[in-house]
Amino acid sequence: MPLFTAIGTAVTAVSAWIGSLGTLGAFALKTAVGVGLSLAAQALAGKPKEQNFALNGELQGGGDLPRSFILGKYATAGSLVWANAWGKSGDTPNSWLTQVIALSDLPVKGLLEVWVDGEKVTYAPSGADSIFGYSVPEYVKRGPNLYIKFYDGTQTVADEALVTRAATAERPWEATRIGRGVAYVVVHARVIDNMFNGFPSFRFVVDGLKLYDPSRDSSVGGAGTQRYDDPATWGGDGDYLPAVQAYNLLRGLKYNGKWFYGLQNLSAARLPTADWIAQINKCRQTIMGASGLEPTYRSAGEIQIDAPLSSAIEALLSACQGRISEVGGVYRIHLGAPDLPSIGFTDGDILSTEEQEFTPFVGLADTINGISATYPSPKDNWAVVTAPPLYRSDLEALDGNRRLMADVPFDFVPYPEQVQRLMKSALEEARRFRRHTLVLPPRFWAYAVPGAIFVWNSERNGYIDKLMRIDGVVDRANLDVMIDITEVDPADYDWDSATDFQPPVDGAVGPIRVGPQTIVDWFASPDVVKDNNGVSRRPAIRLSWDGSDERIIDVIGVEFEVRNATSLEIVYSGRTDQPNVGSLLISQGLVANVTYGVRGRYIPRSERETLWSNWLNVTTPNVLITDVYIEELAQAGQDVGNRFKELQQEMDEFFRPRLVELLDAFSLEGAVGQIERQRIVASLGDALAQITEERRVRVSENEATAQFLRFLQSSLGTTNARLITEETTRATADTALSSQITQLTAETGSNAAAIQLEATARADADGALSSRITSLDAEVDGNLARLIQEETARADGDSANATSINGVSADFNGRFAQGLVKFEAVAAPEGVDARFSVLLRAGTSQSFKVSGFYVELYTEGGVQKSRMAVQADQFLVTSGNSRHYPMVFENGELKLAIANIGTVNAGLLQSLNGKMKIDLNNGTIEIFS
Repeated sequence: MPLFTAIGTAVTAVSAWIGSLGTLGAFALKTAVGVGLSLAAQALAGKPKEQNFALNGELQGGGDLPRSFILGKYATAGSLVWANAWGKSGDTPNSWLTQVIALSDLPVKGLLEVWVDGEKVTYAPSGADSIFGYSVPEYVKRGPNLYIKFYDGTQTVADEALVTRAATAERPWEATRIGRGVAYVVVHARVIDNMFNGFPSFRFVVDGLKLYDPSRDSSVGGAGTQRYDDPATWGGDGDYLPAVQAYNLLRGLKYNGKWFYGLQNLSAARLPTADWIAQINKCRQTIMGASGLEPTYRSAGEIQIDAPLSSAIEALLSACQGRISEVGGVYRIHLGAPDLPSIGFTDGDILSTEEQEFTPFVGLADTINGISATYPSPKDNWAVVTAPPLYRSDLEALDGNRRLMADVPFDFVPYPEQVQRLMKSALEEARRFRRHTLVLPPRFWAYAVPGAIFVWNSERNGYIDKLMRIDGVVDRANLDVMIDITEVDPADYDWDSATDFQPPVDGAVGPIRVGPQTIVDWFASPDVVKDNNGVSRRPAIRLSWDGSDERIIDVIGVEFEVRNATSLEIVYSGRTDQPNVGSLLISQGLVANVTYGVRGRYIPRSERETLWSNWLNVTTPNVLITDVYIEELAQAGQDVGNRFKELQQEMDEFFRPRLVELLDAFSLEGAVGQIERQRIVASLGDALAQITEERRVRVSENEATAQFLRFLQSSLGTTNARLITEETTRATADTALSSQITQLTAETGSNAAAIQLEATARADADGALSSRITSLDAEVDGNLARLIQEETARADGDSANATSINGVSADFNGRFAQGLVKFEAVAAPEGVDARFSVLLRAGTSQSFKVSGFYVELYTEGGVQKSRMAVQADQFLVTSGNSRHYPMVFENGELKLAIANIGTVNAGLLQSLNGKMKIDLNNGTIEIFS
């Protein structure tokens, strides 16, 4: 019995001359039916296929490529339409590679998956994507490095990024290049270390054409709203069924009313809807598989329009063990298990005066007792794989202990279990050897059509309700009908997934990458900064990690970030280049009795990936502004020196870069929210002007957030001006936060100016905080001028603190000058403290000078004290009305030009020239001549 027998046009075409062959008619009919209709027989004989529909796994290029389209859910590498290198990343020119890749020359339903360099990546585009498309998260490293933008073929305008960004004078992309009717993707990939292995390769899983399904059309006997003359109503589960796909190819595919592929002008009457709907429903009927209920037959593939229609139909029929019959120009499809019999006959109905032929079995060359098959595997990057072979030792014993295999390609069946079901049913049916050629009287003429099922009860052959399928028909001149029939059995299509299905072994796909390294034994604990006498002066956090040699191979440092655990604002970040030490004490920007989150990661010498640790929460000790009791001048000098060192440390921290990144991603995952965006853009050549306003709201069981963003930009070549405003309110069960950030930037060449204004108000269960920061920057060729103002008010259950800081900084060719003025007031149960500090610093990074002073009130042992300290090479006091300075402190000496002193407590008085000395402690006076 042939495997996957197709009752094609050859059967009907030979009927005219078979009837005139007389006694040779039966032999000729058997010969005509058996020639070229068995895929398995062709495979056994080594006959090549007419057309190869294997998956297009490599990007195609060239102007002579045939157009193609996608049926069902199928993968393709597509064909290259256009490519260009453009843009600049840092000092790297042409750092972006943009490719336009066509996927289907007819519109499709969507793009389901993206595979990059053999690895399936995340693809979840949204309306908030940039003009470049969706940023693939697996390829985010120091910013986005891979964008995917998909067009389904219904687009009416050209891609904005191609027209305004990626195109160059040498490789233009005009606004008229819309690609109407063509489904395509635009891929932007950035050159970056250890990101791509050469040019990236892609495979795209496409949800193919929307098709007309007569079983969903109530006007032709189906059930639904689809109408053949209204393509807008097409599409549904029938798009994935081989019977629906074959029906559309026979009716002919069109685009915009013009023929594209398939038959032309075939009327609906030549595809009887009742017959086709019955077979479509057989495909749709569910069957229990390993992963649950699934349609009995599905198919998917890519068809090039230079492929003969007969080859495309044959590939679809192989997905459902189907056959196409044509009688009088009418096409019917027969698939899967045999249908119910249309009529029956017995031995007495056969015309005994006519010739008869009986074949109880086929020759060894046509015998099959095992099947192997290939199919595209979605889990293996859609590579063509081999299904588990089906061997039958019982059949091999019947065939003289020979293994007779058929190798069948299922190019259109990317479903592993369906492939094995087809293999099993095909092998069972192939063992139905019994075949008869006989003549029936005219009353059977109406039922004798190819593909029909008869019931035969034959005492001569021992048949009881034997089902037979008509494979060939010849009409006699006297209305007798000669038929060629083959035994069939519905049991051949029985399937038990639990016992029959062999799960395929999926191979590992994708690039082999070294896994990212995590930092080992990361820990954070509260600590303090102490002075030389062991007195706690500032709150701190001690970071620690495993610094052993085997842990830090290829590690040159450890970087860390510190954030406020409530507001999640990053308050400090840094690094150490001594990873082997295994710990680091940090205090910059930390406030007493506040909970911070700390995370860290290794800094590798190479470009390999490392991962941040989890955030660890730690609360700083409650160390406030205090000082030690002054007993001697030496101790006072040490305290003053330490305070000026702290002021310098504060100046270092205060002048860190202030510009922050705005317009962060706003996640609605796990929450109910809404984003409204309004945007206007105008561009011409290198000129671009745009205004974007975005309103965002989000609520969940634990949080409510509202945000308003405004973005204005004008750019012309390297000249760029931007204004960004971000306003945020946020409320949780124990925290309320309001913030406003305004950022103005102007850039032309290497010259830049920036202003940033930040205001924050936050209240939570532990306290309240208000802050305002103003930052002004001006830069020309690396020479930078900066002015910063920062005001903070903080209160909690243990203390209240108010701080005001003003700073200026100028840097020119490596020479700098800085000034810092700070007011601070603290009230706590231990006492109250206030300090006014001024610090100046100027010079170069190798050599600089520091000067300043501070005045403070502080509490020591419950006693209120005050102090003023000055650091200067020369300290002078003047009334302003005299050219004399009555008091000067210089080079370690105090000089008085005029003194009016009441009581003097001293040990030794002597003249400047040494002529007189009064020793008050010993009671002596010495005068020298």
